[in-house]
Amino acid sequence: MKNTKYPKLLSLLFVALLNACGGGAGSGSASVNIPDTASGAKSVSRQFSGQVAKGRIVGARVQAYSIDKSGNKGGSAFADTITGVDGSYAITVPDTVTSFLIEASFAPGAMMFDEATQTDLSFPEELKLRSVVKQGSSPEAIYWGSVTPLTELIVQVAEKAGGLTSVNIDKARSGVQAMLGFDPQRVAIIHTTSENSVDAYADEKLQGLSLTAISQLALDKAFSCNADKQANRVACVVRQIASAGKLDGNTLAINEDVRAALRGALEKVTADENINKSGKNSVVGATTFTSNSLPSPAPEPDKILATKQLFSSLRNNIYAMSNTQNSGAVDLRLNAVKADFEKATAPLDKNLLIWSKTISEGIDQFNKFSSGSSRSTSVNGLFYGPTALWSGYQNIGNLGDCNVMRNSGTVASTPAQAAGLECRFARLIIPGTYKYSYKYQVEWVELVDRIWLEPVAGEAGRFNYKSELVQQKSVFAWSDAWNDFIRVPANPADAVVIRGYSDDAFTGQISFATQGKNLTALVIEGKMPPRTTSSGQLLSDYESWSLHTDRNETIDGNYRYDFTGEFKSYVASQINYRLSVDKGSYAKVSLDYKGNLQKNGVKEFNLAITGEAGNSKVHGELKLGSASADKNGLNYLPNRLDFTGTISNSTGLSSTLEFFNGKLSVERFGYASFDSTKPESADNFLRKSAAISGVIQTPDRPPLKLNVSGSNDSFGSSGLFGQYDDGSNVINATLTEIPGKQNVLRISSTTGVSFDIYGSNQVADILKDGAKVGWLDIKAGRISYVDGTFESIK
Repeated sequence: MKNTKYPKLLSLLFVALLNACGGGAGSGSASVNIPDTASGAKSVSRQFSGQVAKGRIVGARVQAYSIDKSGNKGGSAFADTITGVDGSYAITVPDTVTSFLIEASFAPGAMMFDEATQTDLSFPEELKLRSVVKQGSSPEAIYWGSVTPLTELIVQVAEKAGGLTSVNIDKARSGVQAMLGFDPQRVAIIHTTSENSVDAYADEKLQGLSLTAISQLALDKAFSCNADKQANRVACVVRQIASAGKLDGNTLAINEDVRAALRGALEKVTADENINKSGKNSVVGATTFTSNSLPSPAPEPDKILATKQLFSSLRNNIYAMSNTQNSGAVDLRLNAVKADFEKATAPLDKNLLIWSKTISEGIDQFNKFSSGSSRSTSVNGLFYGPTALWSGYQNIGNLGDCNVMRNSGTVASTPAQAAGLECRFARLIIPGTYKYSYKYQVEWVELVDRIWLEPVAGEAGRFNYKSELVQQKSVFAWSDAWNDFIRVPANPADAVVIRGYSDDAFTGQISFATQGKNLTALVIEGKMPPRTTSSGQLLSDYESWSLHTDRNETIDGNYRYDFTGEFKSYVASQINYRLSVDKGSYAKVSLDYKGNLQKNGVKEFNLAITGEAGNSKVHGELKLGSASADKNGLNYLPNRLDFTGTISNSTGLSSTLEFFNGKLSVERFGYASFDSTKPESADNFLRKSAAISGVIQTPDRPPLKLNVSGSNDSFGSSGLFGQYDDGSNVINATLTEIPGKQNVLRISSTTGVSFDIYGSNQVADILKDGAKVGWLDIKAGRISYVDGTFESIK
């Protein structure tokens, strides 16, 4: 199946993300504007500011304590202040202090905003939030940092490892950043209940949703936190989360019950538009709370060496992703797979269901009519009889119809005349053929699959079939009685057989099994017409089908169709594509009161597949679901697509390489409110997201663990959120573009190295632990270090 709405998903998400830091132009995502400072300037004291939040915490006491080399907290605070109306604080840090602990605690009158209830609560006396800050030598004179339950987790992980030593702080921070996909100390606080959150950056939204998830857990009384007041439940949940992690060598382990609860709550609040107004409706592809075991090695202490490790990782992986001279490059492999499967012709999508469902219902009706138990000759009635344009629109590419026939041109009128069954399936409207004349007629040219079934004499339950592909003009004329355009019966002169059944090209047999008068199984063996592109161009000579379908009524009155079989496509008598539909493939549909498939009645579609085309092979499970009609009911489409499995390709290699193993997801939101007949605008906007999670393998490179998600949360905006782990570095990145707001790219490693690129700027400061390491000059293609050395970014 070709998904033309989301082409080259893998390369789009990954290469676009990494190219931005491999010498491309500067646009991207970061959360905090850090003013420029003189390089390496050393001041008598430093300004450190930030925000305290679970939700917004106002009027709480903030104190700062120094930490010595042994990880011991100073006896008295060197700074003491109260948070402002937005939860902000500002302190002065003495020049002699490089590591310090910030503590936010109860003060009389302190209030805490709660996202789940959207109320201000009294800040509980038992709640304390901390953040541990370790800065390098010659730190920046002005710096910024958040204090949240997520930074409290870092503190407690380090404390349980033996105290707030430099190594323990680094390892705790590294593991928590890997778990979250962002640095909770360096991301600004936003509240997803605010209408303004739609204009926030990607990492801000993810952190905001994570904090909202904590509030939701308290409302749900998770972890047996069942105090009478929501504020006390929040404090209880925070204690459970903050104490859930521990270091085990170079690994951060998170209590699985806590992790699973956090991820579940994150997905719950993300889908709840009452408390999530950020426009980010999916966290698929985000690493946040997805693993209970994360890498947390002690980072390289030398800031220049740590920075060189970051850029070496970026360069090597960008090269592996995009170098067209490298036969193992991921974008080269993706292009090869795309080219192979664009030639694929097997019915991976709803066509499989359409044929099985319509033919099975047609055979049902043939049996009923020929036995005299029904007077109706038709199923669905799209091509015969009065069908309104509204119904016609919905049927294009969605449904077909069948008629009991006397011969190939005449519908039977008595059981004795039931010589056969003709079924038709509207495949597509050929672009550019639509014509409209108000209160006169509407017409277009469409491709129609047509199949003639004739009972085999003496063999109950078996039909011979002949099939063909027809290009046909379809006309809807205005009816005052119906107050709509009504389909005019097809004129044979308006139909051109592209490959007719007169030459016996597309023939075979269909057999069925019944239980009483109801058909329960359908088997198709034979040749079928070729597949086509969306413009009607032929992709093959013909197909060979071997399909077995079982049909069973479900407990809720719907029907489930289970599929197994194999489909082959032929060009010049050679197989150019093969598809196996394995056990576990099915579709669920709903029926109307007459027992016919409802318009927009396909509810769920799941295929377990193995496909081979050219040098490529795909094996896995494809799911389509969450189907809905658009605002006008003209289109009915699945809003969620997930593929889980492996993709392999042998282009340029001596043997096939499995270069991806994981999951791809595509999702749309608000389709029921979207008018597909009008262009997208601020008032007619369709939100979409796409994500990839898995392992990418290229020759001569270690496996690359990758998680990337992209979405357009508001009209004209886009955001990418990604993380990769190549065994030597865990890199987090966000890239956000919002109309009217400065675009920002933010790259950071869990070793504490980061840089932000704002708008069209070509120069960015590189920092490690709040101290400047050097400058990234994109235009010059160079990294200059504070020790006077430099290197190329190429």
